[in-house]
Amino acid sequence: MSSSTWKKLILSSTFIILSILYTYLLAIHGSSNWNLSFDIERIKSLGNVLVSPTNFDYWNHSGSLVSLFMPWLTSILFWPLFQIGNDTLSYLLLFFIINLLTFISSYYFSERFFKDTLQSFLFSIIYTLSLTRFNLIFSNQIFDYLLLIFLPMVFFGLFQMIEGRFKFWPVFSLGMVLVALTSPWMAISITVVSLFMIALGVFSRQTHSWKYWGMMILTGFESVILAVISTAWYTLPLIEQNNFYQNKIKSTYIQVSKFDFSNYYSSDQNKYLLVSTVFIILAVIVWFFIKSSLSIKISAVGVIIAGVLSTDLIPWKIAGIDFTKLTYYFWIVCIYLLCQFVSYALSRVLNNRSSLLKLFVLVLTTLASCSAVYIGANNIKPLNNVKSQASLLVHYPKDSLTKTDLNKFLVNGKENRITSQTTPNSFEFKYYDPKSVTIDTPILAYRGHQAQINNESVVTKVSKRGTIRIQTQPGANIVRISYHYSDLAKISLIISVIGLLTLCWLILNKGRWTIRKIVYNS
Repeated sequence: MSSSTWKKLILSSTFIILSILYTYLLAIHGSSNWNLSFDIERIKSLGNVLVSPTNFDYWNHSGSLVSLFMPWLTSILFWPLFQIGNDTLSYLLLFFIINLLTFISSYYFSERFFKDTLQSFLFSIIYTLSLTRFNLIFSNQIFDYLLLIFLPMVFFGLFQMIEGRFKFWPVFSLGMVLVALTSPWMAISITVVSLFMIALGVFSRQTHSWKYWGMMILTGFESVILAVISTAWYTLPLIEQNNFYQNKIKSTYIQVSKFDFSNYYSSDQNKYLLVSTVFIILAVIVWFFIKSSLSIKISAVGVIIAGVLSTDLIPWKIAGIDFTKLTYYFWIVCIYLLCQFVSYALSRVLNNRSSLLKLFVLVLTTLASCSAVYIGANNIKPLNNVKSQASLLVHYPKDSLTKTDLNKFLVNGKENRITSQTTPNSFEFKYYDPKSVTIDTPILAYRGHQAQINNESVVTKVSKRGTIRIQTQPGANIVRISYHYSDLAKISLIISVIGLLTLCWLILNKGRWTIRKIVYNS
């Protein structure tokens, strides 16, 4: 076999073995909590997502529009895993796949940019086995560590643009779309940090030309437009609803105000701040004293920017809106850039050194990263289990926030036991009364609901509980309630599919819009 084949075989085997070991560690030391129960419920409820924005078999049969309020494009790929009938096994398979894809993605995009196998392997190991990612895994935040697959793609495209290779702008845009359709908060965080990093290019001689900034503005504009188009199927229906509430974050991820100067190592907050101080010192050294590419210098300063943005040094309540949740994702961006910087520094130290020394450092880095994960897993404390499906309800309508009887039928204002049955797309019940009565159902009221009595559509109202209220007919009533996507949601989905296909085509066509270029290059 050729050396290239051997390299691929060794890398793939290493990534698979490490992913298996990590999965085994999670199986032994992991435990269930609200995050895990909610995320599994969220994935399992996607079976009918193309037909209806809710699944009445889940979310305590409440009709909660979780699939509309939370993007599902990347998570629906794991829906088949949860059809095997064992959620524990399904989750471990999901984690193995995500872990393996994180190894591959981080190595692939690093190697494509830096053209350095050693640096790329080091980055893949340090990034995938980082303690920040470890914390996400063992706190069962599936979608937060799922999005880490896409960060290498985003920053690959961004750094190519910063270096003046603007044909890679569609890669950056597609990466941002995948991030946004996994976690919109992370997309906002990356956008803010990216703008700062691009602006830092002003201080480099490499960017001192009108052509450079003209292309940067043009490709940046194209990236934003296609990203907005490709995510319209999520953002437009969300804006259309405009009647839900999510829990707010009480504090920033890193609280500088809580630093204890009398005991530097007294709390996690102190440790985060001390580590951040080291980041700042390293970034200053790289920018002013080490010869490196523009992207490395800018990413080093990006560590400082993302680190500062993850603290309470910034007033995050702006115009009555609380953006504190962003600090958590700024910290993840900070860690990503730090992992990239550390791998770069190690590879430069080992440059022109013997192959034996390089192998030793590779093995040592792998063992050190694995040991950190293993020690951390052994120190994990059991998490609290979820006691009821009702506790998984999120994205309440505003009228439902303070109500505790949402799962009950109320007939003329009094509680009544009514037997109901559900399908993924509908909620049905039967009720008989010689007189017409008002029934306050346990189905949350959002835009897009439809109610039928004896197969005829009826007018509904929203109760004080924020649920659907109907007026029955005298006699027997067969009531069916369902949800449907609005015309705006359907149109925006078509537009987004066109946007995604356009992005894929532009990647193949090296960022050019003309079809003639594809024929010429082939």
